[in-house]
Amino acid sequence: MTKKSRHRNNSGQALIISSLIIAVLLLSTTYYVFEVRRSVPNDETTTDSNLEAIKSSTTNTMISALANITNGGDIGTLTEDLNRLSSNIQNHFYGGQCLLQFTPLNTSSYDEGTLISWGQNGTGTSSSNVNFAVNVSEPTDTYYSEYQTNVTTSLVLGSTFSYTGTGRTVNVTCQMLNENEPALAKDISVFYQNETGGPWIMVDSSSNLTVNDFGNGTYLISFNANAQDFLQVSVNAHDLRDVLVVANATPTEV
Repeated sequence: MTKKSRHRNNSGQALIISSLIIAVLLLSTTYYVFEVRRSVPNDETTTDSNLEAIKSSTTNTMISALANITNGGDIGTLTEDLNRLSSNIQNHFYGGQCLLQFTPLNTSSYDEGTLISWGQNGTGTSSSNVNFAVNVSEPTDTYYSEYQTNVTTSLVLGSTFSYTGTGRTVNVTCQMLNENEPALAKDISVFYQNETGGPWIMVDSSSNLTVNDFGNGTYLISFNANAQDFLQVSVNAHDLRDVLVVANATPTEV
């Protein structure tokens, strides 16, 4: 697992602050959702609505935490934010008790519910995975529900090059995905190395950079690289949820 947060040092802190603000707003929204249900009869429709409100709140909290973590925040942010959400729901659930329990996934890939895999094989993944249990007790009804939520931003690269005099013309195809579905990028930054272990060079207009947006989560990036014997490309991108994902690739000659 290789993290490329060095490319985002200048903007990471601002995005972390934005993510924390989003988390606070989500908690406030959850409070509002349960408060406005004071006048709604306690029936099956209300039960379904309450559960959907909880699911929406947990998903949004996970997105906010993942955006925070991928932009330089602590991996424990996910657990901290979900603890605050659980406490908020328990303290403001009207007409009964609601207990939200959660278990972040811990495997060889996920640590405290979070997976950051920014590798060298043309793919990058930023993901959160949590199991939830909701236990509600009301005067006329009780119910229990378990569900799993996965929030995943992925970036897939395909890259080729051709020699042009003293350098190379590089074409990179990027595909952004949210939960394995096409998604739009908020921003894209491109870097390349022209020597093993060398510094990453940011691509800009001086390199004849062009980015074609096909409107379906696919982007075609072209630029000129001052490279001969070695070339590696790195793409950093935020999705519209502010989750950062990084993917590296070694272009092949065409």
